Parts: sequence; C-alpha cells; structure tokens
Amino acid sequence: MLLSTDIPPQAIKRESLAQYLAKVSTERRKLVKLEVDFIPQIRDKWDKILVDRTTDRKRAEKAIDACYLYAGLDRSNILWTENPLTALTFLMNRPDLVDVSSRILHQICDTCDREINCQIQPAFIDVVKAYANPRAVVLDEAQNMAFDLLGDFLNQVSISELQKSYPLLDTLSLPSALQDYRIAYLSYFDYFHQIGIDIPQIQLLVDLAQSCGCCWAFENITIVTPKASAIEFNDRGELIALIYDGVNILK
Repeated sequence: MLLSTDIPPQAIKRESLAQYLAKVSTERRKLVKLEVDFIPQIRDKWDKILVDRTTDRKRAEKAIDACYLYAGLDRSNILWTENPLTALTFLMNRPDLVDVSSRILHQICDTCDREINCQIQPAFIDVVKAYANPRAVVLDEAQNMAFDLLGDFLNQVSISELQKSYPLLDTLSLPSALQDYRIAYLSYFDYFHQIGIDIPQIQLLVDLAQSCGCCWAFENITIVTPKASAIEFNDRGELIALIYDGVNILK
C-alpha cells in the first residue's frame, strides 16, 4: 500500500458513513479500516489542489504530451490563452478543430474504472465517490451525490458569458474541457491509486489538474489556460468569482 504515514489517519466525522459501512455485503473486497480512514486525507489533498492558484506551464505541457501519447495520438502544438473566455472565443471561430478530449479521458479513465470495479465492492466505491470529493454534496443516507466539478463550472460559466456577446451561439457545438474529470473524478481515482490499485495512468490527469486551468484537446493543437489567480464559492457551493489578472470574468 502507498498510504502516507506522515499524517495520522483522521476519523470519519459523518456518523452516517459508519452506519452505511456496517451494512455493506462481502461479495468483493471491502476497504479495511486504515483505507477508510485515508478517505479524508484525499479529500483534504484535493481541496488544497482546488484552491491552489499556482500554474506550472512546464509540468502541464509534459502532462499534455503524455496524455496524447497514452491515447495513441501524435503530440500537439500547445496554445496558452489568457482565460477560459479567451479560449472559448478562439474555439468558437475554429469549427474545423477535431476534439480528442473524450478519447483521452476514456482511454485513461475507463481502464481505471475497470480495475477498481473488478477489485472493490460497489458499496465502498460509492462511499469513496461521496466522501473523497471535496465538492461533493451528500444528499441522503444512500450516499447519492451531486458532483460539483470545477472544470464543468468553468465551461458552463464561460459559455453563459459568451452568450451575452454572441446570443446566437450554439453552445452544443463548443467542446468540453479536458478537466471535466478534474475534482469529482480525480479525487476518486487518486484515492484508489494511493491505496495500491494499479492505475498509474491517472497520474497524467492529476499532473494536469495540479498545473493548469482549463485544457481543450484537439488533433494537432491543445488550448490551455493558466489557473485563475483566485476563485470564490458562496455558501451553496456555487462559483461566484473567477479572477484572472485582477478581473472577475464572471461579471
């Protein structure tokens, strides 16, 4: 196992989690107590990644090259743009670009899912999804949840802003960002990677999430933004400020 020994295991504070775990059947491997106690550490790790505003262009470009290689694609030219609005404005005028984001995500994440689903009991998988994601909202005792994906926020908010200037914009024609998996799924996959499930390929997307903002992947070109210098959520978990160079692009 790859569990950290530097940080003492933290107790799960939600009583409903302990109650839920007690009801789990034994068809596949359960998570042992040490692994369960590790869930909050992964949640904390991704909460820090979410608020970290450091852009590392060299690391991001290396991760992009590795993602393309893993998906069997040729390396692309990498174009850095100022912010998501600038990127989407560029993309709106380039309908000729061939989107490969889905191919990359499926190549990486489908193999991760298969490994996890083959080894871990479904009920424990649901627990990790609900409790490892720092932006997940647990809706009821059955661990149903609503993922609050930062990548999706950036995409949807940017599109809504674009529509103010371009009311006839066909939003369905715009590509989705590669980081649609950024928080909700990466925290989940990273957890299982850290406890020893053999999915090292997820580190490619982890590196991307830690080093840049949005990323749109196409044949021959990748459009990337730096991280916002600041982000703010309200009490309901809604994104209210996305600041680049001192300007909140949501206003």
